[in-house]
Amino acid sequence: MKTQKILGAALFGTALLLSAQASAQSGGARDRLRAEKCYTTDGKPIDCEQQANAAAAVVEKYPNATRVTPEMPKTKIKKEWDVLVKASNGTDAAVLIAAGEAVLNHPDASVNEKSEAANQIAQAYLRQRQDNYLKPIQYAKQAVDLGGLNNNTHYALMLILGQMLVAEKRYEEAVTYLERFSTETGVADDLNLLKNKGNAYYRLAKYPEAIGQLEKAYAIDKGADANIAVMLMDAYNKSGRKADADRLADEVAKSAAASGDPGAASKQLLVYANAKQYEKAAAAFDALYAKGQISTLAEYEAGYVSYSYLEGKEAQAIKIINEGIAKGVIKPDAAVYNILGQSYYYSGDANGAIGAWGKGAALSKNGEQDLLLARVLGEESEYAKSKSAAQLALSKGVENKGDAYLIIAEAESEFGLDDRAAMISALREAAKYPESQAEAKKRLKQAGAN
Repeated sequence: MKTQKILGAALFGTALLLSAQASAQSGGARDRLRAEKCYTTDGKPIDCEQQANAAAAVVEKYPNATRVTPEMPKTKIKKEWDVLVKASNGTDAAVLIAAGEAVLNHPDASVNEKSEAANQIAQAYLRQRQDNYLKPIQYAKQAVDLGGLNNNTHYALMLILGQMLVAEKRYEEAVTYLERFSTETGVADDLNLLKNKGNAYYRLAKYPEAIGQLEKAYAIDKGADANIAVMLMDAYNKSGRKADADRLADEVAKSAAASGDPGAASKQLLVYANAKQYEKAAAAFDALYAKGQISTLAEYEAGYVSYSYLEGKEAQAIKIINEGIAKGVIKPDAAVYNILGQSYYYSGDANGAIGAWGKGAALSKNGEQDLLLARVLGEESEYAKSKSAAQLALSKGVENKGDAYLIIAEAESEFGLDDRAAMISALREAAKYPESQAEAKKRLKQAGAN
């Protein structure tokens, strides 16, 4: 049986963190502080004009921006604006959100005031929870799209918005805002911008675009962030540029070894695994394992995936997965059980494969592991179970439906459940699909039912 070995995790340890939160305009630009009362960062009253004049002297961070900072009209909502200014200098996120909503929903608030209110609400939600970006994204988009902030805050927030969208896997939207940032500011060499654009394009499988961004990011970063190299190597591989992937893997591994970094050996392991240099990755894993230095999920994944691709080394993959599960490091999902099942199967342990694929099938929604389970059950003469698994695969919408019908036909044959009518029916269904048509017609002819 030929089955494709599926990578347990697309990347090992590639989460990109937000580099910073967008700075609020409180204590900042003149358009932020046109209020009846102003306050210092610790909540003390201060002369508004003095603070605004100081803010006006702030250096423009985006001198080449095509956008002109909008003028702030005289406020018509002094009371609500004062409350927002004071709340923005405080520490209570809930109070700031309420103050921001009051401005945002006020019919007399200007576009500038609404933009700042949305910005402050986004900051407040980030302050409350930095692991959930749904609310910050909602209000950051509103602030940016309203267009009432000064350029420094507007573009800083736009960049953070792109990062948050990447973190939430909303890659198309992320690209839209990140490319807009580049186009409007003229900024093209910011590391954070490059790696987030590269990440978004990579996740969208737009590998040429990803490579263009990630190569620039890698040149600036010089390998300090392994995530950049990992994505770049995989993008090279998926673009048919294995030589470039191998070159980069060796470069990063050598750099890590020479750095004196205590985590260098682990970095080498992850780099080689993601470059699909599985023999080198396996050797790196063994060296770390011998020293008792395998502890993270990324390291376990790199080890078992690498060994699962090395012919005759499936037993080692099985050992690594089972140890990781036993230690609670690996939280088994359908992908993990698929690799475990394949490793058992290719090592000649049908019972192990049945057990692993059975668990994986229960977690899988697409029916692929049900189909694998059906096939191995049939090979073990468990025909009723094989038929049931194949039928379940079909009910889940498995891609190769013809293969499922062939397995059912085999289970119904005289060698199995001995139901000729059911066998013929299954073969006729199999004949409807390109992947199984030839085999189904051959069996129908042999059965005298063509």
